[in-house]
Amino acid sequence: MADIIYIRENDQAVPVPIICPRVQRLRELFRGRFAYEEAERLINHHQGDFQATVNFVFTADLPAIRNISRSDDEGWQIVRNNRAWRELAQQGQLTHEERQYACGPCDNVWWRKVPARKRVSKCKRCNVRYDAIPRHREWGWAEFACNNINCGHVFKGFGQMENTWSPCFRCRTPCLQVKIFPRKKRSDIERTQRRARDDHSCFSHNCFRRATGPQLGGICVHPKSLRRGERAVFPSHSHNSTGSTIDTFLTQDDLFSRMSDFGPDVSDIDEDDGDDSN
Repeated sequence: MADIIYIRENDQAVPVPIICPRVQRLRELFRGRFAYEEAERLINHHQGDFQATVNFVFTADLPAIRNISRSDDEGWQIVRNNRAWRELAQQGQLTHEERQYACGPCDNVWWRKVPARKRVSKCKRCNVRYDAIPRHREWGWAEFACNNINCGHVFKGFGQMENTWSPCFRCRTPCLQVKIFPRKKRSDIERTQRRARDDHSCFSHNCFRRATGPQLGGICVHPKSLRRGERAVFPSHSHNSTGSTIDTFLTQDDLFSRMSDFGPDVSDIDEDDGDDSN
């Protein structure tokens, strides 16, 4: 069983389990087929050696695994007998993506590294779980590519996929973005080295520095153009749980950051959270 610590909440001591990352990783590699206690017994049997535990589950006799894990459900054999999953698990590999989330009621925006098979994250302000924002609706720090065959300039700025039109800084041709970066991709060095003439401008009606020309696209997503309560530009849909995922998050790196120049507070997943914040 996970260790227990106590925190103060409303002047009362509330028990909070300490989740072991190695146990959670083992559970994730085996697609949640082991309960937490079962995975913990296997890890402890191998003195905390994660890879030795994985190899044991794939090579040991079934009765030996049952005896140590005390597992009543042998669903983990599905992973053991699946060649592709087996190879990934033996290499300790998990397929993850960096995805954007937005809670409309809380006006909270964050990025999180999540498993490709379960793109879910929880808003820490209201504890509601959300599905990832579709790629074609992400917004933030973007890369634009000029489609003028005589120019082809590539530049960066704020935008939303399929929505924000910004003038090329060289030829002034209206350009759409080609991808959105998680906030961690924009370094302080890049910010200070941007030339003054590359200041943000777009053709959206609410842009604080609107480009000269016809109105194009929806709203400007630059922090200076978004008022409080408007930062969740495209709110995530609440997650409809199917009960198919394990009951705690792995220990993951949060990708959001509370940047002073960007209003929004800009992981094989699961239905519950162990060490997540946004």
